[in-house]
Amino acid sequence: MKYIFHLLILILPIAFLSCSDNPDPVDPPKQLNAELTAFSPSSGAKGTLITIEGKNFGTKASDITLKINGLPAIVKSVKDNEITATVPDKCGLGPLVLSLNGKEIKSAEKFRYIYKATTSYFTGGEKGYADGAARSVKFEGPYNLVFDTKELLYVADLGNCMVRKIEKDGTTSTVAGTPHSGFKDGKGDHALMKFPIDVDVAPDGTIYVADHQNNAIRKIGPDGTLTTLTGNPDREGLLDGDLATAKFKRPYGVKIDPSGILWICDTENAVIRKISPAGQVTTFAGSTQGYADGKLLEAKFYFPAHLTFDENGSIYIADKHNHCIRKITPDGMVTTFAGMPEKQGFKDGAAKDAMFNQPSNVQIDKLGNLYVTDLYNHCIRLIYPDGWVMTLAGQPGNFGYIEGTGANAKFYHPQGSTLDKEGNLFVTDSFNNRIRKLTIE
Repeated sequence: MKYIFHLLILILPIAFLSCSDNPDPVDPPKQLNAELTAFSPSSGAKGTLITIEGKNFGTKASDITLKINGLPAIVKSVKDNEITATVPDKCGLGPLVLSLNGKEIKSAEKFRYIYKATTSYFTGGEKGYADGAARSVKFEGPYNLVFDTKELLYVADLGNCMVRKIEKDGTTSTVAGTPHSGFKDGKGDHALMKFPIDVDVAPDGTIYVADHQNNAIRKIGPDGTLTTLTGNPDREGLLDGDLATAKFKRPYGVKIDPSGILWICDTENAVIRKISPAGQVTTFAGSTQGYADGKLLEAKFYFPAHLTFDENGSIYIADKHNHCIRKITPDGMVTTFAGMPEKQGFKDGAAKDAMFNQPSNVQIDKLGNLYVTDLYNHCIRLIYPDGWVMTLAGQPGNFGYIEGTGANAKFYHPQGSTLDKEGNLFVTDSFNNRIRKLTIE
C-alpha cells in the first residue's frame, strides 16, 4: 500500500507537468496561389475540349469551376498543372475565369467561339400577294422584319406596299396596306403606303414604319389603323423641327429605344435623325453624303440603312454604300467598326481587313455579336465584339435558294434580319420572297 501511495506521488507531478507544458502549435501548410498561364485551342465550337495550363490547381475537380465569357464549362479532369474542360454552347468571345477555393483567376487571352448556322425554310416562296399558311404565302421583295413581345413577326413587304404579320407557324396575314402604292391614312386595306421598307414595334404594340418613297414615318395602332407621324411625299428634304414641318428624304430604318426615342436612318439625306417622345425631330449624326469618321455632325455616311444599340449605349449602323459597319459611341464619336470604307468585296478576318458588299441590316445579341445581312454577297456575316468577321451562312457572290448548314445554304439578296428570344436569326431572303430561319449553335 505504501508502495502504491509513493508511486502516485511520483507520477502525478509528472502528469501535471506534461499536460500543462503544451508544445507550440504547428502552422497549417500555406496554400499556394494558383496560376493560369495558357490555354489551347484558342477557338472552337460547342463541346471542344480545351486544355488549361498553369500550376497549383490541386487535383480535386470539385474544388474548381470554370466559365468562358461568363458561361459555365464542364470540367473533365484536373491535375496540379493542367485542367481540361469542354466549351459551353454559344459562349462568344471572352476570357476564361477559373474559380478555385473562392479565388478567381482570369486568362489574359480570350477564347473565340466558332458559331454554326443551319438555314431552314420558315414561310413564303412565290412572288405576288397571298395570305395564309406558310407554303401558300406570297411576298414581293420582303425587306425588314421585327419580333414583338409575343414573338410575332412583322414584315415590311416592300413591293406589295404593306405590313404583314407572321404567326409562329409561318401563317401570314396583312396588318395594313394594299398591293398597290399611294399615300393615305386609314385602317387595314384602306391604308396606302409606297414601298414601306422597315418596321419596329413599341412596347404598347404600335408599329412604326419607314415609308420610303413617301418620305414619311407612319405608325400602325393595335387596331390596324395607319396614321402619318411625320413627313410627306410632297415635302422631300432635310428639315428638323416639329412633326408637322419636319422633312425627310427616303428614310430607310426605324428603331425605337427603351426611352421612347424613335431613331431614323434618313438614308438619302445621309444622316441619323431622332424623334423625341415630345415630337421634336433633330439630326443626331451625319452631314453630307460621303465617308468620314469624327464628331457626330462632322461625320459622313453614304446610304445608312439600319441601326441597332448595344447595352452600353453605342449605336451600330449598316452604312450600306460605304460597305462597312459604323459605330457611334456614347461620347459622340463616329468610328468605323468593321469593313473597308468605300471598298466593296468579300473577305473575312480582322475588322480593318474585312470586306462587305452593301450591308443592309445589323442586329446584336446579348453577348455583343453583330449579325449583318450582306446584300450583294448573298451572305449572312457575324462580327465579334472585337471586330473579327466570319461568314455564318451563304456563298459569297453565288446566289440561289438552298437550305443547309453554313456555306451549303444559298440566298438571293438577303435584306433584313431579327433575333428571337432563343437567339435564332430570321432573315428576309428578298429575291427568293421567303423568310428563312437560321438556327445558330
